Amino acid sequence: MFRYFIEKIVLIVIISGFTMSVNAQDVNPQLTIHVIDNDSISLQQVKISLNNDKIITTDENGFAKINLPIGNYTLQFSHSSYETQQLNVELFADKTITPTLISNNIALQEVVFTAKEDKGLTSKSVIDRKAMEHLQPSSFTDLMELLPGGLAKLPNLTQTNVALIRENSGRPTEGGYNTSSLGIQFMVDDNIINSNSDMQRSLNQSSMLYAPRDRNTISTGIDMRSISTNDIEKVEIIRGIPSAAYGDLTSGLIKIERKIGVTPLQARVKVDGYSKQYYIGKGFSLKDNWKLNASVDFLDAKNDPSDDQQNYQRITASLRSELKLKLWSNSLKWRTNLDFSGTLDNVSLDPDNSYAPTDTYKSYTRKLTVANNFTYELPKQSFLNLITLNTSIRQGFDRIKQRQFVQYSGPRALPLSTEAGESVGIFAATSFVSEYMTDGKPLDINAQLQATGKRSFLGFTNSYELGLDWRYSKNNGKGDVYDVTQPPVASMSTRPRAFSDIPATQNIAAFIGDRLDYKLNKHTFTLYGGLRLSKLLGVDKSYTISDKVFAEPRVNFQYGLPQFMIAGKPLDIDVTLGYGMFYKQPTTYYLYPNKQFTDYVQLNYYNNDERYRYISYMTYVQPLENKNITAAKNIKKEIRVDFAYNNHNFSVTYYKERMKNGFRPYSNFTVNSYKKYDATKVDINNWTTNGPDLTNVPYTIVREHNAFTTIENGSVTDKEGIEFQYSTPRFKGINTRFTLSGAWFKTKYYNDIPVYERPTVSIGGTPGSFPYIGVYENDDAYTNSNLNYNLMMDTYVPSLDLTFSASIQGSVFTNKMREKIIAFPTSYIDLDGQIKPYTEADKADIYKQHLERNKATSEPSSRKESYTVNVNFKITKSIYKALRASMFVNQLYSYDNPYFFNNVRITGSRRIPYFGVEMNYNF
Repeated sequence: MFRYFIEKIVLIVIISGFTMSVNAQDVNPQLTIHVIDNDSISLQQVKISLNNDKIITTDENGFAKINLPIGNYTLQFSHSSYETQQLNVELFADKTITPTLISNNIALQEVVFTAKEDKGLTSKSVIDRKAMEHLQPSSFTDLMELLPGGLAKLPNLTQTNVALIRENSGRPTEGGYNTSSLGIQFMVDDNIINSNSDMQRSLNQSSMLYAPRDRNTISTGIDMRSISTNDIEKVEIIRGIPSAAYGDLTSGLIKIERKIGVTPLQARVKVDGYSKQYYIGKGFSLKDNWKLNASVDFLDAKNDPSDDQQNYQRITASLRSELKLKLWSNSLKWRTNLDFSGTLDNVSLDPDNSYAPTDTYKSYTRKLTVANNFTYELPKQSFLNLITLNTSIRQGFDRIKQRQFVQYSGPRALPLSTEAGESVGIFAATSFVSEYMTDGKPLDINAQLQATGKRSFLGFTNSYELGLDWRYSKNNGKGDVYDVTQPPVASMSTRPRAFSDIPATQNIAAFIGDRLDYKLNKHTFTLYGGLRLSKLLGVDKSYTISDKVFAEPRVNFQYGLPQFMIAGKPLDIDVTLGYGMFYKQPTTYYLYPNKQFTDYVQLNYYNNDERYRYISYMTYVQPLENKNITAAKNIKKEIRVDFAYNNHNFSVTYYKERMKNGFRPYSNFTVNSYKKYDATKVDINNWTTNGPDLTNVPYTIVREHNAFTTIENGSVTDKEGIEFQYSTPRFKGINTRFTLSGAWFKTKYYNDIPVYERPTVSIGGTPGSFPYIGVYENDDAYTNSNLNYNLMMDTYVPSLDLTFSASIQGSVFTNKMREKIIAFPTSYIDLDGQIKPYTEADKADIYKQHLERNKATSEPSSRKESYTVNVNFKITKSIYKALRASMFVNQLYSYDNPYFFNNVRITGSRRIPYFGVEMNYNF
């Protein structure tokens, strides 16, 4: 019995020992890694790859810990500012290692926190992710600060933000000088953003304190508020002459490249005095050859934090896929983007009358985009070695909804006719709520097929491109929708029109380009020549533009001088020349404007008895199409010199641009006639079912000049300027770089076609009754010039993952000149529609003397402002593992030197600092 118990105890001990041994093997030893640099400073955000599989990252103290099974491991350490290092580790028990990374000075020099001037064939600014993270933008508008001559501005996200390239901010608001912003082409992931079918504008631009006018996007180009920067990897802003592959632009090209590939789950929260922004995104690897990125972004902005009656909201969502395949043994890359964006402009206003309903303005857009880009690589020995096909479909759902309380001081008649001729109107209610909207459904389809190749012969390297570009725009919206018996404005000059009735516009282009690179001893030469041919399709033959083919030649040449050795280090000098011709085709709104309705009251008979009220109109319908409209043409010329010495870089560019036929609204006049009945002679006893019998009612024939506006090619925008940027190396020890950039802008705006004007004086107290229209050689002309500067000092400490920068920026001077205009007309138009010369005798005529323009607008005026100084501050720091905190203060210090205008001393108002914070977290 005793032996039995002994055997049982021994068996239990053996089993327990075996179990403990097995469990001990299940507990993986811990590997502790402490990464430091040459100065024994702990390095955070170092990526550690284990056997090319699992990736861990060091924390804010430079440590990373992981439990691993017993075995041998290959560890690879990587950091943007240090050389990649590999280490083999044999792990049998808990172990601590302390690898030392060697600083990569080249990588440190490459970290740039502002736009970097490209040294290629054309002048362009390159903005990478690091610069954007440091800038902390709310929308694409903020990135324009980084261009030469760009300055930080207070955000204004409750109004349309248009892009300007090589142009100062003093562009005239009146007249037609929007072509320069309309002619800036935006591209996202090699697909254009087409706004040619945008028809959104309010039926009452002056309502809500001109809120609709300030939020117009029609024919002004892309609203930069709608573009989020959170997914952007890189931006190229081409200010010079791009290749022939890019067209339907005049001022410049902005190429946006978004992130694609594996990324951790990223979150961003930004809060400042004007907006709040939230973002979350993630990059996945579905397979070795398939990457997927998803993100969503939301922005809520106000013009005044204490004002809830005006705000702007933006939401964007994106799903991006990149799949790498093999087709006939060759590589094929297929990229698909599915994007949604929505914006909302909201304005409300309480009228003084407490009983009145609240006036509101809401403008929202919904855009859904599907894009597919295919890149196919052919064998290198083939004549064409790369074929790309980029396609995109963008459907918009846009709507402006307004609610407006209307109250008349007395009985008010309204016309209803949609045809020319005599008609009977109605007497509207004295007060009502007018609800009206503009409904747009713009559809844009784009496709570009491009083939490129490369060959070498006789020492030349020949790179060539050719392709086709097709763009389709059609608006299928309901257009202007309102109740004609309750219009927002009593004297409506339009009638409801559906946008879907307007023809589509199509632009097709073919392009070819060739680049030659040649090196002779130590001299290098690069020449690019290209030609783009474009044509509008589907335009009625009655339009002159329907038969036109537009040719756009482009030439760029660069000469690299032999290196000069100074103190044992080479000095590189490159000289670049460029010439290009560009055309921007008229938009749908310019080609097919709505008709103008002019309603003249012939008889207004009002009686207290509703049965005996009668209003008679004569309606004229004036087509506003300009059948002679053509594409706006811009010619660019530039010369650039680049210097590079021991990581010192200096670039200076002189440019000259001339666009003499930009789109502008143009006042025309025609002579209309109508009957004016004597209301006192109406006999109520001769009333019929159709109103009074007017057979025996006397009348007179009245003739008047009637104004109407068409879109013409007459705005001249002349640009001239010098851009410069100098950057130092990042000095070792303090890790600080100094960058000085700026630009001198000189822009002239004027009209190149005669203008028609009617004096504001009236005859017998009747407005618009003056019998003559003056024909003048020109109207207001402006010359604006200024010199802007931006000195930036940025410090980057990779061991602490700390970024700090301070910038001093402003203007050295700003001059605004309104040129002298001719006071007297060259001719005039009378009520017979006849054009007659204006003579000296006419200056004493009782009526024609008033054709002289007001003296105040005839004399030139000049405003010369002095220098300004603004100090901005930004800092970014990783504070805990993958958490990064940022803060910025703009206008921390500001000063405007006083100047004199009209002998009055002008002192600048004190600017309030604008600050904000943001948090970024990588899960």
